[in-house]
Amino acid sequence: MNHNVSAVSTQRIFPRLKEIVVVNSVTLSVAALVLFTLIVYFPVFSHQFQTHWDDQWVVINPYTENGLNSQNLWAILTEFYKGQYAPLNQLLYTILYSVFGYNPFWFHLAGIMLHLCNVLLVYFFIRRILTQSGDFTLVSITRISFFTATIMALHPLLVESVAWISASKILIYSCFYLVGLHLYLKYLSSGKVTYYLLTILFFICSFGGKEQAVTFPVCLLLVDYAVNRNLKTKQVWMEKLPLFLLAFLMGYITLLSQSADKVGLLSNSRHYPFYQNIIFASYSVTEYLVKCLIPVKLSYLYVFPNAIGEEVPKRFWIYPLLLLIMLFSFWDFWKKKWVFFGIAFFLIHIAMVLHIIPMARFAMVADRYAYLSSVGIFFLVAFFADKALNQTKHIRLVLTLIFFYSLSIGIYAHQRSKVWRNSDTLKQELKDLLEKATIPQNNPHQ
Repeated sequence: MNHNVSAVSTQRIFPRLKEIVVVNSVTLSVAALVLFTLIVYFPVFSHQFQTHWDDQWVVINPYTENGLNSQNLWAILTEFYKGQYAPLNQLLYTILYSVFGYNPFWFHLAGIMLHLCNVLLVYFFIRRILTQSGDFTLVSITRISFFTATIMALHPLLVESVAWISASKILIYSCFYLVGLHLYLKYLSSGKVTYYLLTILFFICSFGGKEQAVTFPVCLLLVDYAVNRNLKTKQVWMEKLPLFLLAFLMGYITLLSQSADKVGLLSNSRHYPFYQNIIFASYSVTEYLVKCLIPVKLSYLYVFPNAIGEEVPKRFWIYPLLLLIMLFSFWDFWKKKWVFFGIAFFLIHIAMVLHIIPMARFAMVADRYAYLSSVGIFFLVAFFADKALNQTKHIRLVLTLIFFYSLSIGIYAHQRSKVWRNSDTLKQELKDLLEKATIPQNNPHQ
């Protein structure tokens, strides 16, 4: 008798639980994403400044210490500082110092909160763009958006951007950038000019965080494509014209900021020849793509393989050929709408750091450069996971793979965050690197 009652109770409870999950899917997803992020980055709350790895001048500087007065604010807005122009990033440091002094806890807390905001913004961005496209069921929209954001919350490739205070400009630019994308989708759904003007404003703010924001107008065209707008219409391109003009102005400001420090395209400094830049770009694309999918052997320093004037090691010549083979061999695959969306999102946001245009870069590859672009690859992983889950025959296997993939990258990210505790913890990794490779002495990116 008790057994029958238990069976009846179970039959009633599980449908009820399923109903609760469906009705509150967004709330539960947000709660889970917050929890995942905090678990991964909990060690960072006790981290110190990296006093031998850029924090000593990027964070700790006169602009930070001169406070929130009109003279200092004007200097932050109008001056280049050691080849950089990131006024909103510097403003964050100034505000934090004015309230808390040089207490690293609050600087790290700001970074973690920015990353958490970005994770949630990606979650809602994917939900909104899939919904407005009309190509997906509600179940698929829920799964793809949640899994994309989950990978972003757990992925070790993004640890550098969160755990290193000097990389906060990546977080700031991404935050404003993602808000801008949301506003643009709101503009497309409502037609209200206010949302269009706000989109431009957040584009400008994103550039105030980091120069990589100049790709924003191209990304908007990709959004148009995803929601099935006709890219041949005059309206689509007239909407983008002001943003492209702003992007060119921002690009020029970036080059000026670098030339002020005697580096970059407008300076008289030596550069790698163009054919080597193509090789470096091919290698970088491959490296970022692989690390987004299978994050192994991550490091805070990936040096150039040769100094200017030296030949590129022969093994690097394989990368341009490899990319061409992949492009033409799987052309029909890349052309599929949502595959193209994910790959294009990745390439658009990584393009500025591929060295095709000589830039003032210390390293050939850096984990932080892939922060926003990685969302395109995370989306593809989630997209194909959803497709696999729709094949009911293999649901248990797919769920098991998803669980162990998420668990493994989360554990790696949690452990990797500890590497950034202070300059001493980085020294050991640097020693290991120097045992394997020597940094070229005349490398212009040192």
